[in-house]
Amino acid sequence: MQDPDGSNLHPHVPVEGTGSIAVFERPELIGPLAKVIRQLNYAVMPGADIDKACLTSGTDRFTAAIVSDAVDAPLELCASILPNSPKIVIASDTSFSFRLAAARADVSAILTRPLVINELADWLEHFTSERSVTPTSILIVDDDLLCAAFHAEILRAAGMQATIVSDPIEALNAMAAALPDLVLMDVQMPVTDGIELARVIRQSRQYLAVPIVFLSAESNTSRQIEARKFGGDVFIKKPIDPHQLVSLVRLRADRARIMRSKIERDSLTGLYNHGSFKDRLNHEMERCRRAGSGFSLVMIDIDCFKQINDNYGHPVGDRVIRALANLLTAGSRKIDIVGRYGGEEFGIMLLDTSPHAARAVIEALRQRFCVIPFESSGRSFGATFSAGIAGSRDGASPQQLIANADAALYAAKRNGRDRVESLPA
Repeated sequence: MQDPDGSNLHPHVPVEGTGSIAVFERPELIGPLAKVIRQLNYAVMPGADIDKACLTSGTDRFTAAIVSDAVDAPLELCASILPNSPKIVIASDTSFSFRLAAARADVSAILTRPLVINELADWLEHFTSERSVTPTSILIVDDDLLCAAFHAEILRAAGMQATIVSDPIEALNAMAAALPDLVLMDVQMPVTDGIELARVIRQSRQYLAVPIVFLSAESNTSRQIEARKFGGDVFIKKPIDPHQLVSLVRLRADRARIMRSKIERDSLTGLYNHGSFKDRLNHEMERCRRAGSGFSLVMIDIDCFKQINDNYGHPVGDRVIRALANLLTAGSRKIDIVGRYGGEEFGIMLLDTSPHAARAVIEALRQRFCVIPFESSGRSFGATFSAGIAGSRDGASPQQLIANADAALYAAKRNGRDRVESLPA
């Protein structure tokens, strides 16, 4: 499907919210809690309306369950909900014995009364990001193609993405293209060995935290120590049991992803922070240059945000920011890149999408955001955003692309706010 200008259309699915939250609370208390959850752009599923089979059969209908200690047998209820489904208990009892009983009932988090809204939002965002995480990406560098293919199939069967490079000289190009979570590398290779290649990889700041696992028949202990000294995290001998390989790679990669997320992500929204977003912009510009493709950059700013903070307080302002962050995430594809550019400003890269198609996507999100009801101390209000769109196909630098999107955003502000403007690619 194509645009009139020949570009790919963005396959947009109407946004229904970031996820659904199952809420178990006394009837007279569920209303205020439901309002807060909806303000964060989650749908609410009252516990009384949920079929028990939904909670125990493995269906994927809800993101998390919130259980109040005001309902009958709250911990027994948590224990009956499908394992691995996140469960939050709102409790007055904070004793160790209660927390231990909650842990045994598979409770993921305990929030104390009075409820701190930002803490609840943090947990919901954490559980949402866990569910939507992209597959682990592994780069295999090995001149033995048969061996590399064998290890790649083992990792793919475990749900990971695996890219093979047989020529170590191409490793850096492959890393720039694949952005791997972990490198699985042979030590003994032609032209350059794995230890030298690890040193080359570590020369780039962006790859300092990427785990490098050496997989080799090397038995020399001093050589193994040298491998660790110059950038290797683990040294394991061939042949390796497939289950052990999967467990070791997943453990190392998951740990690295968590640490990288702490560095790359904004603490309030969980989106890419300013620096990481610009790094990804540079990466996508280079990728598009090589592939001859393009994307749209969208800059978004919440209208009159200072007045929201002044009138309702910064915690409520944070709630508005979180709601928009959740909406933008829910309204984007997994390949798109969403970041908090600063304060109340956000950036989105809609990959392989023309400004014409991007405008339709952002317009739908704008219409949805302006009807989200917010409430503070009994007062209700709404919020809007303005957006500017620029395309990458004109050969502009990353800095110029940002300037173009900002110019479109300023045009939207000048033309009355609560609107979307675009500059053609």
